[in-house]
Amino acid sequence: MGMEKKFSAIKDVHIEICLSQPVESSRTSGLEEVTLTAGFPDFSASEIGTGTHFLGKPVSLPLVISPITGGGRLSERINRHLAQAAERLGIAMAVGSQKAMLEGSTPSDSYLVRKYAPSIPLMANLALAHVKKGRDYLLRAVESIGADAIILYVNPLQEIVQKGGDPDYTGVLEECDALLKNFPYPVLLKEVGFGLADALLSWAGSRKLTGVDVAGVGGTNWARIEGNIRGLDFSLFERLGRSTLDVLIAGRKFLREEQLLIASGGIRTGIDMARALASGAHLVAMALPFLKWADISVDEVVRNVDKLREELRVAMWYTGSKDLAALKGKTEKR
Repeated sequence: MGMEKKFSAIKDVHIEICLSQPVESSRTSGLEEVTLTAGFPDFSASEIGTGTHFLGKPVSLPLVISPITGGGRLSERINRHLAQAAERLGIAMAVGSQKAMLEGSTPSDSYLVRKYAPSIPLMANLALAHVKKGRDYLLRAVESIGADAIILYVNPLQEIVQKGGDPDYTGVLEECDALLKNFPYPVLLKEVGFGLADALLSWAGSRKLTGVDVAGVGGTNWARIEGNIRGLDFSLFERLGRSTLDVLIAGRKFLREEQLLIASGGIRTGIDMARALASGAHLVAMALPFLKWADISVDEVVRNVDKLREELRVAMWYTGSKDLAALKGKTEKR
């Protein structure tokens, strides 16, 4: 008999809680405050284009499947469904944190999704703190799964409330500075649902980063999840964080024009997508909805993304926007 595979039990717990418990923030994304500017569509609706480019590849929608999972017993099926759907739809995807995979504590199967999605923009994923492990460690994350780029996620609030977390960021920005100078793949910075701080956005705007995912309050709340796991009342901590709209506006202020600004945190409809894009985002990202759809089937993912696409098209028609570039700035004052 061969050795039994080791899986990450905590990854399965995270998935089970997200599928069975109310894990979304009690606060909103703020995008409901955005009013799209009415326009006259002097063209046929058949001419509306929702496509763009991301990481040098064409995508049919400005939509990214956020990092969700990897390493758990449930992860392989979910990531396979996500990758197969992403390939059919022509949208981008990221895998979950690869630490366990790189350190040999869990099989790599659930991360090896390129065979299911040969043409899409695919992103590797590690914590910002993992830059301390060196350039080769991050290169392995990208190249071992055939990714096009890497996301470095920053999750200070989750680390301090998580049992066994690692709340130590001493020197991590200096380490990242050194790495960015000669890293051969695009690097993006991402929060996990509490919104990037101005200090980090300002730092990112002066570095060789491809872009940031603001990941504001409004979607999955990791204080709530960690409190659930530990049987503790973390409701006080759920109040911390910046709304997706506020941090999106801040990102537009601090980032350079050529850097990508990705909006996530409570985006649930094509209208939300349109509001974020009109407010300055280049792309939007979602996690929890994709997890729930992928738990059912590939077809369920495709069906729901097609629904998002049609909702976005309606918003573009309403604003008189034939393409995504024309949608930019079409918001009323707050």
